[in-house]
Amino acid sequence: MAKKEIPFWRRRIEYALFRFFYDLFRRLPLRAAFRIAHAVFLIFYWLDARHRSRTISHLLHAGVAHSRKEAAGYSRKVLREYSRLFVEIVTQDQHYDPRKIRISGPERSVERLFSKGAEHGNVILVSAHYGNWEINGTAIPELSGLPMCSVVRSFDNPEIGELINANRRCPLHTIVEKRGSLRPLLRTLKKGGIAHLLIDQHASREEGIGTVFFGHPCRTHISPALLHLKTGIPILPEITRRISEDFEFEILLGDLIEYRPTGDRNADVQAISQLCTTALEKLIARDPVQWMWAARRWLDINRPEETDYAVPTPGGVSNPAPGRRESPSGKDDGSH
Repeated sequence: MAKKEIPFWRRRIEYALFRFFYDLFRRLPLRAAFRIAHAVFLIFYWLDARHRSRTISHLLHAGVAHSRKEAAGYSRKVLREYSRLFVEIVTQDQHYDPRKIRISGPERSVERLFSKGAEHGNVILVSAHYGNWEINGTAIPELSGLPMCSVVRSFDNPEIGELINANRRCPLHTIVEKRGSLRPLLRTLKKGGIAHLLIDQHASREEGIGTVFFGHPCRTHISPALLHLKTGIPILPEITRRISEDFEFEILLGDLIEYRPTGDRNADVQAISQLCTTALEKLIARDPVQWMWAARRWLDINRPEETDYAVPTPGGVSNPAPGRRESPSGKDDGSH
């Protein structure tokens, strides 16, 4: 379903507010900017009941929180992470320092992407909206020495988008729109570069396939699976964890995914997509508060339009959709 176009007057107001805080935070010391951003985000948190309720319901749904009180506490921590991300995005060119980036994960994964030895090579990098994913466009190409092409979604407000995209681009990093992205990603891989995709958000029926995330059905983008089957290049799961408010981050890597095709294309795509989803879930579960919990990731909560999905099982058999879970408020919030 196509999104409704935002009225011109609203785009102008949004841009004016964004530009005000963009300029303000770039003039302030970093810690002062974080404090002000947190206060502003708290105001929006209490005014925006829809996203507050959605965040709480998702934390409960995924089993991260076990009571509404605990979920509400987590949701406020999630909000603080959002406020930190905003400051980091608008001041990245002022404070980014590659010496403050740590790299951790399985030895094979680290050697594949970041070593200078014989094991060094390109990957299909699958990431999540976690910590500061925006810094990947600068840090990963710089630290790996490999060019990277990232898939991005167009912004509802193009003027805000251009300000953010200015920090995304660098000599080793290019960005492409989601629609029609497979060809430029393939070209990048064939030239020895990294194909970078964020795959932790809801995918349409045309773009995704059924997987399970934190124990519940969702639909995951199939592009990484298609690229892997086409090229044989390993898939590498990754998240970027915030360590402090001093632009310190940790690039957390999962195990390399190297799948042997069975000849059943649909089954292979589903299996690879589930491997990617499970790998990201394991990384996120280490410190879940830094993930974007307000997003409507699942099919069985806060998506009343989804009624005929199937739930993948380990044996490859799809079960029909179970009864829909309601949010803690007692109703299924189907707002977008």
